[in-house]
Amino acid sequence: MKKLIVAALMLLTASSTLLWQSCKKENKNSNGSSDMVLSIQTGARTIEPGSTQTYEAVIVDTKGNVTPATGVSWSVTNSLGSFSGSTFTPSGSGSGTITASVTKDGKTLTAKVAVGVYLPAVFTVLPSAIVWTTNAGAIPLLPVYLGTGTVSGYSYSSSNSGIASVDASGNVTCVANGECVITVTANGLSDNNKVYVPVLVVGLPTVSLPVARVAVNPSGKELFRGETANFTAKAFNTANTEVSGQTFTWTSQDATVATVDATGRVTAVSLGKTFVTATASGISGTAEVDVLPDSLIIVTPIMASIAPGGTKQFTAQAYTVNHSSHALSTISMPAGLTWEVPTTGVAIFDIATVNSTGLVNMNTSATIGLSSVVVAHVSSPTIDPGAALIMVSDCDCGTTTSGVDHINVTGGSTLSVSLIGGPVTINATAVDASNNPVSGATIHLCSDNIAVCTVDSGNGQIIPVGPGTAIVTVCNGGVSTTITVTVTL
Repeated sequence: MKKLIVAALMLLTASSTLLWQSCKKENKNSNGSSDMVLSIQTGARTIEPGSTQTYEAVIVDTKGNVTPATGVSWSVTNSLGSFSGSTFTPSGSGSGTITASVTKDGKTLTAKVAVGVYLPAVFTVLPSAIVWTTNAGAIPLLPVYLGTGTVSGYSYSSSNSGIASVDASGNVTCVANGECVITVTANGLSDNNKVYVPVLVVGLPTVSLPVARVAVNPSGKELFRGETANFTAKAFNTANTEVSGQTFTWTSQDATVATVDATGRVTAVSLGKTFVTATASGISGTAEVDVLPDSLIIVTPIMASIAPGGTKQFTAQAYTVNHSSHALSTISMPAGLTWEVPTTGVAIFDIATVNSTGLVNMNTSATIGLSSVVVAHVSSPTIDPGAALIMVSDCDCGTTTSGVDHINVTGGSTLSVSLIGGPVTINATAVDASNNPVSGATIHLCSDNIAVCTVDSGNGQIIPVGPGTAIVTVCNGGVSTTITVTVTL
């Protein structure tokens, strides 16, 4: 079941970010002492909420000798989660930095990599996170979309072009040490059409190492099952000069997804994501590999907020994927379509059930803000499952107060708020047919996308959570109006 849900989440079209960290300069390179450095072999990662990631660090000396690092202290910025040993478990969402620290021979060594914690979006971008240095060439971003919408192209922007810039073709150039986020927008898609790529720009170690940096080309690749691709690697010293004659050791993080041989030739095995790593003299470079499905199921709607005790009908359609264009063609759904909402065995997290037709029932005791997925799958090994995000909404309009005819909202039906600007208070009044306020009429607020904004009915506030668009319902019982809320960075 775990593999099924992981596969479903690879295809899930859901919300993007819940939290944001602005860019900041990083002027100090503390990755080393006079004769050794600490290196995080795992590299930059984007991690889905609910999953874990184990990190590995080694100590490399000036002769290129590698020693496993023991007693490493791990930490993460921006309250993104916590470590148990070297295993990171996310509890927040957004971008940040993983830091490893260890004391060796009385010297403190540290190393850093970028990390992003995001729900899957309507498309993916390779690589999903970047750790790079200045004067090392541009890194191209590769967007991958499998869906029924029409993408007219992609737009790119950097939250701080003084740290890392990006051109119109998606080529990222590192400018100065620090951290920022590249935003990739799928033009033509209206819902959750942004992917965020965390970038950490670091300086090369000041220690004179045989190899200080390894670059793998390409940095990201999409493949279908059975396809192959050749990856190459180059090693550079602390002067950022290529070092010839290096022997690279190639490994795949998950050989059930894709394998790699001693020459860097990658073979796609099954749906999913893995990282291919080339290591020389203890220093590693990575490339991200996404193995795409030949056929898939898409669940509609892709996301829904459901009040405790409420229901929502979902539907499923099967498609084949054109390997060249990624265009989808409908096919008949094989017999045996099964709907599931994964269970954890912990009552508070098991928020909903689904019947055999795709009707989701949210538990009456479901906690506001929790989320899960509804999965549609068949027994055919050639058709990959589909999934949609379900969230427990805070929508309770109460009972209509006698005399209420409509609701007036000052400022109109659209609202644009900044993520860093904090809550916005709206002025809404329940009125009668003559537009007179109705005494005692309580206004309630409901958000249909709590990944974008939540609400506080008691204070009349809309609280931005992540970039995107949400519909906020302003209601008194059965009388309501809506506000389209756009949260920007």
